[in-house]
Amino acid sequence: MRRQQPNSRVAPQPFPSGLGVRLAAITGLLVVVLVLGATEIALSWSERSRLDDARREATAVGNTLASYLTRIAPAGDRDSLVAGFARWAGHDVSNTEATLYLVEGGRLVTASAVDSSLLVSSGPLDSAALADRTTQVTFQAQPEPTWRIALPLGAGAPFGVLDVRVSAQRLADWARVERRRAYALALASALLVALGVAWLITRWVGRPLHQLGEVMVAAGQDAAWGPQAAEIGPAEFRLLARRYNALRGALIRRERESEARASLLALEERARSLDRLAAMAETRAGFAHEVGTPLNTVRGHLQLLRADIADASAPAVARVDLLLDQVDRLTAIVRMGLERSAWPPPQPETVDLRALADRVLRFLEPSFAAAEVRVSLVPTTGWSNPVRARCDPAMVEQILLNLLKNAIEATRPAGHVTVSVGARDGKAELLVADDGPGLSSEMRAQLFSPFATTKGRGGTGLGLAVSRRLARAHDGELELVPTENGVTWRLLLPLADTPAAETNP
Repeated sequence: MRRQQPNSRVAPQPFPSGLGVRLAAITGLLVVVLVLGATEIALSWSERSRLDDARREATAVGNTLASYLTRIAPAGDRDSLVAGFARWAGHDVSNTEATLYLVEGGRLVTASAVDSSLLVSSGPLDSAALADRTTQVTFQAQPEPTWRIALPLGAGAPFGVLDVRVSAQRLADWARVERRRAYALALASALLVALGVAWLITRWVGRPLHQLGEVMVAAGQDAAWGPQAAEIGPAEFRLLARRYNALRGALIRRERESEARASLLALEERARSLDRLAAMAETRAGFAHEVGTPLNTVRGHLQLLRADIADASAPAVARVDLLLDQVDRLTAIVRMGLERSAWPPPQPETVDLRALADRVLRFLEPSFAAAEVRVSLVPTTGWSNPVRARCDPAMVEQILLNLLKNAIEATRPAGHVTVSVGARDGKAELLVADDGPGLSSEMRAQLFSPFATTKGRGGTGLGLAVSRRLARAHDGELELVPTENGVTWRLLLPLADTPAAETNP
């Protein structure tokens, strides 16, 4: 079975860029975090190393100046110390400031300083150096980063303290500049890496997925399963394309096998249908042949019976004539079945529908009496003239027999069946109504379907289907009239003539 093509072709959707954008953004963020983290760690280590170098440099400067002052004034002469300190301060020692404190009266007194702003009282660091007779070193971050070294002066008991300050501001400025450069470099690197990742994802992932998406859409819309997937991109996507092509080939083979199997089943079903038709034709021909012989025998005996009672009872003769007419009709149907295996075409003639209906009702009098059902023949409302139709009387009798037989079987004892004859919209009209239980909605939906019946195993479900076929063969119609109670059938046939004096409202 071939797959149906859709009415409109849907354009394949391109590979969504959201994945590439997300991966590129995440990669760029990771690059920024990693580069900045590594840079910050490296700068911190470098800054710490430089601070240690500055500390050692400051300590060396302080030791050099302390040795110089001790050498020129080993006994702690104030004037010599101040003069030597002044000569040292005259040399431009960048980033280095110093204050000289001397011991007077058991406490440290400011003797000299490189800058007048440093002529301040000694601090705890200086007192600790004097008391412990050891060099004291500390780092001071405010107001600017500075290494401060306090060195005791003099051998044995110190006669003073040298307070040296070495600024680390240039180191802090260097670290700030390096951080800015590193951050800018990290952002630029992250942007480049993100763009590279986006390009690689588009090329290595986007193109293969987009191509696979196109062939899948084409496979869903094309009866030939669309084109094969091209093996592009990394090895994983090439493998995926190969597997898709293998799956596509397997599905195509299965579809062809299914089509071949369906064709074979259709041929087998057609052969079985032909066998059934042949068997039905053979059975029908045999049945018609077998039924024809006893019908001919019955007809002969009825003719003899009519001759025997011709002088005794006129009603009996009329009843025998009625039976002979029905036997002749059945014989004609059987003969046509033998000759053509089909219903004969209508042989229309002008027929008085009321007389035809009266004849069929008289024929069914025993059936109505056995079922205890009353029957009446009346004209339709507003119509009193004879209704003449152009039809084959034998076929119309067959239709009326089927409708009345159904009415008898559907009506309860003491029920009532009404047959009305009239005209409607340029057609001869014959109505058969009963006051039985009516039809279910399920049965109404399949009224004229062959073998659909409410009689169980006792019914064939062919009566209504045959009756409508015969009605339409006359350019007429058989239809169910909607009613609240019971069932009403309407048979419409072509009118032979329409009196101008009367109309049906």
